[in-house]
Amino acid sequence: MKPLAEGRDSQVFALDEGRVLRRYREPRCLPREVAVMELARANGYPVPRVHDLTATDLVMDRIDGPTMAQDLTRRPWRMREHAHTLASLHHQLHDIVAPDWLDTPLGDGPIIVHLDLHPLNVMLGPAGPVVIDWANAARGNGDADVALTWVLLLTGELDAGPVTQLVTRVGRGAFARMFLRRFVRAAVFDHLDAAAAYRLADGNLRDGEGPAVRELVARTQR
Repeated sequence: MKPLAEGRDSQVFALDEGRVLRRYREPRCLPREVAVMELARANGYPVPRVHDLTATDLVMDRIDGPTMAQDLTRRPWRMREHAHTLASLHHQLHDIVAPDWLDTPLGDGPIIVHLDLHPLNVMLGPAGPVVIDWANAARGNGDADVALTWVLLLTGELDAGPVTQLVTRVGRGAFARMFLRRFVRAAVFDHLDAAAAYRLADGNLRDGEGPAVRELVARTQR
């Protein structure tokens, strides 16, 4: 099967018109991931329904539509709208109380944090945005989740051609500023060091991303 999409640690394949298979390259604790997704769905959060799972596979609802990142590349004039949508998805998620059994990798807190909530993980489906890729979901503080998204927005590298990369570099600073305006900047930046350390510990980090994270933190703290 040819993948519909491919990330750093998984691939997504079409099973039929209504379902997709997300296959991770390494086994992981998928029951925990599914439990968080189902808790979010039960609280009205836009999450795909999971139909089946194994040690490496999730069978989920298929969401027809582009990612927010793809739509930003095609229609950059929607930047402000998408930045507000991404911020609203954070606010909505951070209203959901987390179970005690979830880890707290970015510090203690009472609510669910996604820890990978950025435009590549928001699908723009027919019924509205849907958040995918819950592998890193945890318990913590909402401002820490926002701080990590801010770091990801400004330092992540995309698998794209040179033109798209250039457009992304030029536009993502503006997008990140629009996103951050929906939060208390000082409260978010209180968690910047923890967010940067979490990002730097990622085993999938690319060569240019580590220096970019360090430079961003140094520039922000000047």
